[in-house]
Amino acid sequence: MVLGYGDIMISKFEYSKCFINKDEILICPICHTRLSYLDHSLICKNRHTYNISKKGVSTLISHNHIKESKIYDYELFLNRRNLIQKMFYKKLYDKIVNIIVKNFNGKINILDLGCGEGTHTMNILNNLKQDYMYYGFDYAKVAIDMASDYNFKNRFYFISDVNNIPIKDNSIDLIIDILSPYNHLEIKRVLKKDGIFIKVVPGKNYLKELRNAIKLGSYNNASEVEKNLRKYFKVVQKESILTTHQITNEDFMLLLKMSPMHSKKTFNMPKVITIDLNIYIVDGKNY
Repeated sequence: MVLGYGDIMISKFEYSKCFINKDEILICPICHTRLSYLDHSLICKNRHTYNISKKGVSTLISHNHIKESKIYDYELFLNRRNLIQKMFYKKLYDKIVNIIVKNFNGKINILDLGCGEGTHTMNILNNLKQDYMYYGFDYAKVAIDMASDYNFKNRFYFISDVNNIPIKDNSIDLIIDILSPYNHLEIKRVLKKDGIFIKVVPGKNYLKELRNAIKLGSYNNASEVEKNLRKYFKVVQKESILTTHQITNEDFMLLLKMSPMHSKKTFNMPKVITIDLNIYIVDGKNY
């Protein structure tokens, strides 16, 4: 697959090569020394080598074996992308863009934890005017292969682990985590002292219509998630989003199939869906 850039057709791999040649912060997940481009690979001074695939992605993990999930498969991520593209999360994107515009002026390094297939954050990046270098990673290979559709000269996707992020210390201006796990020690290690960590978590009414339809019960982890976050970080600000959207039966099936809760049972399909999210903003100066 080739992508257009001006009048030149550039492959996903070439975009990755362009990115890596400008990168200054990727490190080896084994020995934690700088990674550089050499012969279609990323390589450190100790000769640990990580191939870059034709899709322009790399696996930056300290062990050789990745166990692919039978649940988080291509169909799930494709349905997730198709639903996200319907912009039910637009208010979330607008809020995050406003946070970025308010806090940053020049070029920034952005780290996306658990980026999945990439569409959530692309809806944010598409509305940024400042220059950036974007590092998106997830543990699911199928998700990162899909995310490579968004490869560009300033965007790079790789397979990695939140417990061992291949990024050098104090090098990230902005960390975005939308509904994904995190490791507080790694957050504090890679985030600059004047950086910002944005953590998005479900509110108690998040997708409540879906949960009711499949008789899963109410979501009751919101307070525990906030408690854990406050245990490790001084939260500078908390904002919430609560919106309700009309949906079609097709929308509901996308929603159902993008979730591990997917089943072949028959449901009474709801006509609306609730997006209830909490946004926590952590200032790197206030750990």
